[in-house]
Amino acid sequence: MSNLRIRPLSTGRFLQAEKSNFTYLIDQGVKIQSCVLMYLIEGAGKRILVDTGGSDPDWAAKYHHPLERKPGEDPVEAIKELGLESSDIDIIVNTHLHWDHCFNNRLFPNARILVQAEELRYAIAPLMCQAGYYESQLIGLTPPWLESLDRITLVEGEKEIEKGVSLVPLPGHTVGFQGVLVELDSGPCLIAGDSCPLFENWEGNEQFVHIPPGIHVNLFDCYSSLEKMEKIADTVLPGHDLKVLEKEVYE
Repeated sequence: MSNLRIRPLSTGRFLQAEKSNFTYLIDQGVKIQSCVLMYLIEGAGKRILVDTGGSDPDWAAKYHHPLERKPGEDPVEAIKELGLESSDIDIIVNTHLHWDHCFNNRLFPNARILVQAEELRYAIAPLMCQAGYYESQLIGLTPPWLESLDRITLVEGEKEIEKGVSLVPLPGHTVGFQGVLVELDSGPCLIAGDSCPLFENWEGNEQFVHIPPGIHVNLFDCYSSLEKMEKIADTVLPGHDLKVLEKEVYE
């Protein structure tokens, strides 16, 4: 019997997100609400946080998209509501280094941060059309991951980080994207993040079995990663879907 559990936590929401950024070439011009998620994995030997959310609303509005953050959705406050301090987090897994997934690494001072080496290489000098996602120095910003560079441990490929918790490369959305596979009592559950930003990406529609994310660096890799996910996971948890929050815990 597994003691592992996954708790999804919202760190805010985009009120007018462009849906085709999530579902490639589908519903262009349609605006939806989407949340900025992080996931707490409980029951392992270490307290593990998958992603750390985005910036405060003022910063997001200035450099990205308007972001609403309700009381309790500040990342540190969200952790406190579960009876934890930010200093209690042992491990952060950044699925990738886009601003809305690693902005708050610095707020968890005792956590070792796990990033795929290929992701960090690309984040240092991304294509200019994607420099904004990384808050790259190429456009005069300071990447949020850089503030905690001394705590980053680079990972090459698949790796079990605690019993029943493994990192799984899923390139496509970014070059070095990684998901987190958790062995729950209900079966293997994949925190897929932005490789499947919405449940719709995974569930597909009448035309497609799966729908790749609208933002990606390699569409071939997106499809290969979706095929890999079919083989390893019973449940897939996306990166920006409000429906994730309908359950307090996955176990």
